[in-house]
Amino acid sequence: MNGTWMAASAAAALIGAATTPWLTSRGLAQLARLDAARPGLALASAVAGGGAGAAAIVTSHRAGTWWLVPALMVWGCALVAAASCDAVTQRIPTPLVRQAAVGTGVLLTVGLVVDGGWRGLLLSGVAAAAAGAVLLLCWRFAGAGFGDVRLAALGGLGLGHATHRGLLLAFIAFTVITVTQAVITLMRGGDRQSTFPYGPALAVGFLLAATL
Repeated sequence: MNGTWMAASAAAALIGAATTPWLTSRGLAQLARLDAARPGLALASAVAGGGAGAAAIVTSHRAGTWWLVPALMVWGCALVAAASCDAVTQRIPTPLVRQAAVGTGVLLTVGLVVDGGWRGLLLSGVAAAAAGAVLLLCWRFAGAGFGDVRLAALGGLGLGHATHRGLLLAFIAFTVITVTQAVITLMRGGDRQSTFPYGPALAVGFLLAATL
């Protein structure tokens, strides 16, 4: 990665760190849960949003095009914001996810069509449908919420240039985080009926899959 891409990565990280806490507050407002907003949550979403911004540049660099950057910035920051809301409320703001999905879809379409990236555009659509279908099964049989299904569909939009290694590591990360959450829930007196947020694990998995 040359100096231009490095500078872009730093700038995108700053933009992500500034934007994501605002998106998180917007999501909490949509859920009527502004009471859940805490300085710690804002800090965590800022740090994760910075990582999402940097990930947008790394992914675009690997794909060899600047045209992906706007779409992946919207995509990554919205993923982190929705996951942050889920972490403190166990609910995902539907309007935020829908708006992000539309924005990401439009920016991806414009960017990849201009750049001639038809294959990436097709794979993004397929990945969104596949991720949504998998979480739909989890909603039906594993206790996931329908908001997780929507978040997964949004997450899939960013995987048009994912590698097999990235997908494998993302699956491992998602599994480890989910199992850890389940164990902690049981240790705190929960049972098989207890729920926990899938959003953070989904966001980490999708960002890793897109970046690595």
